[in-house]
Amino acid sequence: MTSAFTDQAAAGARHALAQALTDAGDLTDPDWRRAFEEVPRHVFVPYFYAPSGERVSGDERWFTAVHEDRSLVTHRTDGAATSSSSQPSLMATMLESLAVADGMNVLEIGAGTGYNAALLAHRLGEDRVTTVDIAEEITGPARERLATAGYRPTVITGDGSLGAPDRAPYDRIIVTCGLSTVPPALLQQLTDDGFLLAPLGNALARIHPTGPGTATGRFLPHGAFFMPLRHTPTDGVPPRRPRLPTGPGRPSTLPAEAIADNHFRFLAGIAVPGLTWQYDLSENGQITGARVWHPDGSIARAHPDTTVTEAGPRPLWGLLEEAHRTYLIADRPAPDDYGITISVGEQRVWLSNPAGPGWSLGTWHG
Repeated sequence: MTSAFTDQAAAGARHALAQALTDAGDLTDPDWRRAFEEVPRHVFVPYFYAPSGERVSGDERWFTAVHEDRSLVTHRTDGAATSSSSQPSLMATMLESLAVADGMNVLEIGAGTGYNAALLAHRLGEDRVTTVDIAEEITGPARERLATAGYRPTVITGDGSLGAPDRAPYDRIIVTCGLSTVPPALLQQLTDDGFLLAPLGNALARIHPTGPGTATGRFLPHGAFFMPLRHTPTDGVPPRRPRLPTGPGRPSTLPAEAIADNHFRFLAGIAVPGLTWQYDLSENGQITGARVWHPDGSIARAHPDTTVTEAGPRPLWGLLEEAHRTYLIADRPAPDDYGITISVGEQRVWLSNPAGPGWSLGTWHG
């Protein structure tokens, strides 16, 4: 595919993608639509990795995928996916949820390919945008691709949990990697009326500082699946699965197919964070069994006969059963029924109101 053909075809493909996002209701702001129409995603994603691990680049399959509403793995560490170009519909949702205005300064945690920083720079101006990622092997190419596309925001190599204090304060901070707790340094770098938008569990939380070391926020209804925040370049490799539990199973009130309920998956990710999942699927794609484990060595296996076996220091399936009982009693709440309160000693997610059922996320450990 020649450069001229790529540029010509890409312009049409970008317009088609922007129209599809608009039709789906993900893109409603004309300023953000112009950004999606004009920022060339193919420049930022010159290749991606297929689920098989194959590197795809420069052909029709690559070009089509880059202009579809799909996330694309762009970096692997020891064979594991550790960076990606996010699904454009999710990017549009997050960018519109920032509610930016001209003159605002924005910090992005998770530069990735640089595409999201380019969208921000298109909307606000490159001098208003700072983006951080953990490894030079990510930030270096991102910086080069941004320059190729005509954007020069500040790109910093470092631990995103520390933010970028030299350029603070920020009116908005957008986190494009998964968090288990909120880094206090990010809240400290916001303006008094600013806010942080970040994925917690598998949904987005919009969090406003309320004082030194304190903050409060609500979750948005949108699902948000991201690779976890990395503190070092070698972080992000999923933990190896412990040995499967053996012995007779016990009856369970939580069938494996309940995990297909994304609203419950949100609560599961909050109540029992840090889990890795594998599924067994029937011929029609229904979940019939599951394996779930944690880096502490705990593992559970849900069998098709609705029994479960567990091993390790914690009864993972038992913890999920407890969360599921709360979920059913509360009439299957959606993510936007939850909120979060942050204090110096604790970060707590609650249901309905701060006095309602809650789950401690603990304190920040960088």
